[in-house]
Amino acid sequence: MCVLALALVAACTRTEAEPLPSLAPLVPPDELPVAQTTPATTIVLSSSPDSPILVSMPDVPCAFAGLASITPADGLPSEITFVVGDRLYGSTPDGTTVRCLATLTRDQRGFVSWSPRGDRALLAGGTVLDATGTRRSGFEVGSPRVRWELPDGAGLVSPNSSGTAVVRRSSSLADDRTDITFLRRTWAIGPHPAGGGVVVGAGVTDDGTRGIVAKQIDDETARPLLTLLNPDEQITELAVDDAGDVVYFITDNGVQFRVHQLSLALLTAGELDVEQAPIAQLVVGPAWRTVAWRVGLCNDVTQTVVRDDRSGTALTVGIDTPLEGLSLSPIGWLDGARLVVASRTLGCDGPADVWIWSLLDGSATLLVKSIEMPATRTLAEPAGPLAIDPAAVVPAL
Repeated sequence: MCVLALALVAACTRTEAEPLPSLAPLVPPDELPVAQTTPATTIVLSSSPDSPILVSMPDVPCAFAGLASITPADGLPSEITFVVGDRLYGSTPDGTTVRCLATLTRDQRGFVSWSPRGDRALLAGGTVLDATGTRRSGFEVGSPRVRWELPDGAGLVSPNSSGTAVVRRSSSLADDRTDITFLRRTWAIGPHPAGGGVVVGAGVTDDGTRGIVAKQIDDETARPLLTLLNPDEQITELAVDDAGDVVYFITDNGVQFRVHQLSLALLTAGELDVEQAPIAQLVVGPAWRTVAWRVGLCNDVTQTVVRDDRSGTALTVGIDTPLEGLSLSPIGWLDGARLVVASRTLGCDGPADVWIWSLLDGSATLLVKSIEMPATRTLAEPAGPLAIDPAAVVPAL
C-alpha cells in the first residue's frame, strides 16, 4: 500500500514564532463612521477591548435554526454560539446575523458541543437539542468526556467516570445503547472523522500495555498505534485531525506535560510542545492541520497555543494584540486560519469575552463581552479513511 508520510517536527521546548504584524487600518480611527444601531445589535468594526461588535442581544423569540439558513459572503457557513441568561444565542463571526436558538433550563446550562454537521447540540452533557426539540442524551449532566460520533453525529460516545467501560448511544434515541469497550482502562477517546464506527482510544489494554489503539466497533481486535514506556506517564486527552491521518494527544508524566502528534500513515510520532504547567483542552478542525491547546492552571493566567502548519512550530496566541496578558482558552476553529478564544482576567471558568484571532496576520477581533458557554458551530471537511501501512512499526514513547 502506498502511503505518504507526514513531516513531523519535534522540539524539546516550545519555540515562540515571531508574531505577524496586524494589518494597519486603511482609514485613520478618528475618520471612521460612528456605529449604527439596529433593533437587534450594535455593530462596531473594531478590535478595541472596550468596543465589541455585539453590544446587546436581540429581544426576539427563540427558535432552533440550522447552519443552512446562514449565507456567508465566502466559504462555508459558521456560527459562534454562547449563553446569556437562559438563552442560547448564535452569531455569525462578523456579527451581522444574531439569533436566539433556544431557551435553556437550569440543567441545560453547561458546556455546549455542536455535532459535526452543526444540526444538533449537546447541552451540559445530558441533553441533545435539534430542530425537533430537546431530549436526554442518556449520559449524566456535566459529563465532560462525551464526544460526537463522526462524521454525521448519529451517536455519542463516552467512557464512564472510572474508565472501565466505553458506551455509544444514539443521538436520536438515548435508550439505543451499545457497550463498545475495547480497553481494560480508558483514559481518553476520539472518534475517527471518516466514520465507520472507528474510535481511537488511549489507555491500558487487556495485556497491560499502555498507549493508543484504534478499533472499529464491529471488529474483535484493536490495532495498536503507540506504546508508552514510562509507567508514570498517562495520556490525558487525544483528538483526531479532521483529515483523519494525524492523532494529537497530551501526556502527563507527573513532572511535565507534552503535546504530541502521531502520523497514522507510517506511525511516526513527534513532539509539539512541552511545559511544566498543565496542558489541556485540545481543539481541532474543521479544516485540516488546525490544532490548539491551553497552557496553565485555571487559578492563574492561561495561554492558548496553536501549531503553525506553515513553520511546524508552536505559536502563542495574542502577542502584540489586546489579548496579550489576558487568560485565554481555545474554543474552536472557524476555518484553517481563524480561532475563537475566550478571554478572562484570570482563570478558565466563568463569564468570558469572545475574540476571533487570525493565524494569518496575528490580529484579534472582539465579538462579544461577558457571556458564558461559548462554542463554535461549523461544518467539517470530508476526511480520508484510517489508512496505516501494514509494515509500520508501532512507536514507543
